[in-house]
Amino acid sequence: MRGQRSALSRREALILQCLINHPWLLHEHLEEVAALELAHPEAHKLRAGIIAAFANDHHQVSEATEPAGKMRADLEASGFSPILQRLDRAITTGAVWGARSGAAREDVLSTWRQLVALHRQWHSLLRELKDAELALGEQSTEANLVWLRDVKARMAEVDGTEALIEGFGELSGRFQRSV
Repeated sequence: MRGQRSALSRREALILQCLINHPWLLHEHLEEVAALELAHPEAHKLRAGIIAAFANDHHQVSEATEPAGKMRADLEASGFSPILQRLDRAITTGAVWGARSGAAREDVLSTWRQLVALHRQWHSLLRELKDAELALGEQSTEANLVWLRDVKARMAEVDGTEALIEGFGELSGRFQRSV
């Protein structure tokens, strides 16, 4: 049986990939990045490596044109190659192309905001799930069972959520018609 920490989640992988490919994000979001709850130990290590590389080498440039390859090279030189390979394998979709290099700044920011918001919501729901399970274990009532089912339903919704943002991707040369 695999626990939540056995594999790097796709969302955590996308957040980290976004930072590697767009190190300029750290200029405005460094505290937010440092405060993110990450479930996988390798995600913690890689985040620390990204922040260290940024602090040591990337702090003087704040443009969206900052080379993503430099960040990756710095991480590889620091011994993160195996984690970077697992990160690449964890991302099984090309749908979140705003996290890839070459995306326009506004598309990257929209992707970043969505990833972080969904990530925070997911961790909030995980805490609520633990509370609901504990409550049901202590008192097997209909209300506690309904609460547990509600939390699980909201988790299922968040797990498959994708943004439909008006005009998203136009600046990167992609067009997605909103519904």
